[in-house]
Amino acid sequence: MIIEKGKIPNIISLNIPEISKLITGFKTSGKIAKTDSNLLYLRIDDEYIHRAFPLLHNINNNIQKPDYFRNPNEGAHISVIYPEENIIIDDHDLHQEHQFVIKDIATAELNSKIYYLYLVESPSLLKLRNRYHLPNLLSFRGYLIGFHITFGFELP
Repeated sequence: MIIEKGKIPNIISLNIPEISKLITGFKTSGKIAKTDSNLLYLRIDDEYIHRAFPLLHNINNNIQKPDYFRNPNEGAHISVIYPEENIIIDDHDLHQEHQFVIKDIATAELNSKIYYLYLVESPSLLKLRNRYHLPNLLSFRGYLIGFHITFGFELP
């Protein structure tokens, strides 16, 4: 049994029908990739961010796009294994396609920063984490969080 240690962020479900309707036609699969810093992620369609982000301004004008859009080589993704989890994956796991399902739209507060997320389920990504003896929840800066797509954030 794998014991998960860390804080649980405050996650609040959001009711944003315009975004829920918008994302129903988006592709729900991606391919595994890895950054130079050893982040393993599922690369997905940038439309999850680019098309939904403008609708967040109806909530708050201070919401910003995720930091990863500042680097032209990165884009929308689902983190699978964070670098601080100290796992080196086998090359055969790279470029594999995985499916996912958006379960909810929510905010999560971590270290006084509010993140806007799509909460995601993916049995195959969970199986990949388990193959490396990792717990079901990812460990991010001392917090435990499930699979998600960050599509905005705001500072207090």
